[in-house]
Order: sequence, then C-alpha cells, then structure tokens
Amino acid sequence: MSKEYGVFVRESTGLVKSANLWDAVSINIANMSIGAALASIGFTLAALPTVAGANLVYASLIAALFALPQVIVYSTLIRYIPRVGGDYVWLGRALGPKLAWLTNGLVFGFIIESLTYYALIAFSSVFQLQAVLPILGVNISLSTIEEVGIGIAFFAVIVIVNILGTKYGVKLMTALTAISLLGLLAAIVVLFATPKAQIISAVSSLLPSGYTYSKVASSYTGPYFSMSTILMLLPFFAIYVYPWLNAGPAIASEIKGKNALHWNVPMAFLFSLIFLTLGFEAMYYSLGFNFVTAALSNYNINGILNFWTIAMVASHNAALSWFIGISSVTWYLAVLAYGAIVVVRYWFALAFDRVWPSVFAYVSPRFGTPIYAHTFDLVITAALIAAAGIIYNTFTALYGAVVEAVIYYMVVGVAAVIIATLKYSSFNVNSRSRVILGIFGALMFGVMAYITYEFLAYPQIWGGNWLAYGVELGAVILGIAVYLVSRYISLRRYGIDISVAYTEIPPE
Repeated sequence: MSKEYGVFVRESTGLVKSANLWDAVSINIANMSIGAALASIGFTLAALPTVAGANLVYASLIAALFALPQVIVYSTLIRYIPRVGGDYVWLGRALGPKLAWLTNGLVFGFIIESLTYYALIAFSSVFQLQAVLPILGVNISLSTIEEVGIGIAFFAVIVIVNILGTKYGVKLMTALTAISLLGLLAAIVVLFATPKAQIISAVSSLLPSGYTYSKVASSYTGPYFSMSTILMLLPFFAIYVYPWLNAGPAIASEIKGKNALHWNVPMAFLFSLIFLTLGFEAMYYSLGFNFVTAALSNYNINGILNFWTIAMVASHNAALSWFIGISSVTWYLAVLAYGAIVVVRYWFALAFDRVWPSVFAYVSPRFGTPIYAHTFDLVITAALIAAAGIIYNTFTALYGAVVEAVIYYMVVGVAAVIIATLKYSSFNVNSRSRVILGIFGALMFGVMAYITYEFLAYPQIWGGNWLAYGVELGAVILGIAVYLVSRYISLRRYGIDISVAYTEIPPE
C-alpha cells in the first residue's frame, strides 16, 4: 500500500473535470446571492437603530472594497492548490497536524452555517413568492407550516437533481443563474428607462392604505450619506454577498482549463459588484433616495415593496412583469442549486482525509455523485427551515449563524499569511505570490475581525439568538470531537494517524 493511499481514503477523488468557465463563474455568482440581497435589504434597514445616511450604493462599493483582500487571497491560492474543498484544504495544510482539531471545528461550523444559510434562503424564497404573486394576479395566503413545506420542497428538488448527476446539478445552477441575471438586467433597464412619474404612479398602487408617495418620501429627513450607518450595514453584505467567494475554489478539482480556474473568483466578484450596485442605484434613480430609504425601512411597506416588485409594476407589461417576478424567485433557487453542489464538496474533502466516515466520500457508480452526502445535507437543511419557521416565523432568525463563517474566513486569512511565511514545499508558491498572500491575508484577517465585531455588538439586528448561535457553537464543538474520535479510532484500529493528511496536499 502506498503512503498516499494509506493517508487518504483512495488515490483519486473520483470526481471529473466537468465545469467550464461560465459554470465556475456562475456558481460564485449564485453563491453571492445578489438577487436575494436586493429583495431582503428592507428587513435589515427596518432593524437598524437609524437609517440616516444609509446610502446602499455607497454601502455596496465600500463593502466590495473591504472584500478585495479576500478576492486576491482566493484568486492566488486557487492557482496553487486547486482541490476539492478549496479553503478547507488551504486552512488545514497551513495550520498543520497540531491544529487539525481547530481546522475541523471551524470547517464543520462553516458547513453547518452554510446549511443554515440555505435554510434561510429556502424559507425567504417563499416570502418573495408571496410578494410577487399578488402583482401577477395570484392571491395566496400560506400558513407557517405551508411556508416551511414549500421551502423544504424547493431544496429537495435541487438535491434530487444533483443526486441524479453532478453535470445536471451544475447545468441547473448555471441555467438558473443565467435566468436570474437576465431578469435582474431587465428590471434595471425598466427602472432606468421608465419615466419617474410613471413609476411613482405604479408604485403608489402597491402602498398600504394611509400611505402615499409624497407622505413616505417626506418622512425621511436625514443626510444622503453617513459613514457610521454604512459601516453598520457591512454585516448585511457579509450575510449575502461579498465574502462568498468559496464556491469556485470548493469545486476547483472539477474545473476545466486554467482560465476558468484562475479567473472565476475575480469575474464573479465584478459581476456581483456591478449588478448589485446598479440595482440599488436604479431604485434611487426611479423613486428618489428619500422615498426608497423610508419605504424599505418601514415594516408596513417593506414586505410588499422591494427592488423586484417595484420593477414589476413599473414595467406596465404583463409578460415582462411575469419574467421579472419569476427571475426574482429563481435567484433563490440558484443559491440553493449552488449550495447543493458546494457543501457536499466539503463533506467529501473531510471524508477523504478520513475525518468523517468514508460514506461521505462515496461516489455512486450509477450516478457519479456523492449521494449520501447530498441526502445528509437535505435532512439538516430541512430541520433548520422547520426550526426557523416554527420557532421564529422569520428567515432573519438565522442571520446570526453567519458570524461563524466570518470567523472561518478570518482564520483563512491567517492561513494565507502562514503559507506566505513558511516554506512548505507542498504549496510550491513563488516569492511574488508569497508577498501578495502575506499582505492581503493580513488585511483579510483584519476585515473579517471587524465584521465579526459588528455581528456580536448588535445581536438584535443580526439575528443573535439561541437558535443561530447555539447551532453554530454546537457545530464547532462537534467538529472538534469528531476529529479527535476519528483520529483515535484510526490509530487503534488501522494504525493510521489521520493528522498526517494535514502535511500533504490531497490528490485530484
């Protein structure tokens, strides 16, 4: 038996290179959830202690600036270590065998956080569905149980497609992302091209009784820009958009071609930055900053009025309104489609390192997919959707779980600095890239530390509750425990020290 085969579950992953450049870019765009962010921003604005100066265009640009160190770190490391599991492999090999317990605690917490986010997305997709259907002439009223059931069904369909074949899952995700982007582009064009008076008249028909455009607009009297308010918004972008660059790296061993491997992260980042910022600007251009800020921060209005519903009524065209409405929901489905692909790769990488049972690295000969890992994801996500719905009846109850992902990214920044300063032969990073990783890894650590502070300092805004925090703390502890137990069992039963895996780059 070779050393490599003794360390890892087998000599190769069994996964194939099936993702092209657009697939790799799409999975990162879906990961960054800009359509969901445009729909959900009102719930956050309403929770802020003040919306004075909450300029979303500037907030998007500043949040993107904060994310640049991570873009550079991930774009650099994916070139040198393109492996399934992406940043888990970078983190584990940088921290090494002595801190493998910490790596596994953090990555398991990250996985459960990701599943919590998909539960959030699946549940909130039903809220968006209920917002757009009345505009299309379909009036429905769903109970909490029905909302939970629809959310679970959405994710179940996505998982089943992925079980039937990875290529089907990737193509579904790519198609959903393409439809979503086209719908977003159409909505932006409508808001920029339609006369303001016409849009105001159309939107007025959506306002609840007792509200008028002028009354809502005049209720905001604050400044156009406030840095303190914008900095308070950074966790919102951390929940939905800019830090979520890990999807391409997580499937790196399945990406075809150097261009797709090297450019998927920066391309997805630029796509998301442009479209998200344009979406916010389109609302301000068509309805004015004062009205948008006041309306989105009003609990009586923001469940009805968001970027998508504004564009739908502004279009004055039934077919276009249907397309925009459908694409607003396909954004959520695209996120779920990416999630079904990516989280399984982390399970796969953990099982490949012998930390988790080998069943998680099992690839079905019939379908060519890790069917048991997919099924496990569905069960966990369904339970989280039910918990958020039944206990809190709102998807924002799951926001707080994202703090664990931010902490995970913070430690990945530390890993980048370690890779830059220690000459591990297995990394094979040249001197220029070492300088880049050292500088931007340190900056990434600082950014994520600040966002972590924002999350923890304002739990009432960012879903700091026993469900979100409890799930994540339990996940980290369980991840550490599983690693220690797995190491003990492997040593006693097979004479294999699984910590050795963290000294080697896994095979493709």
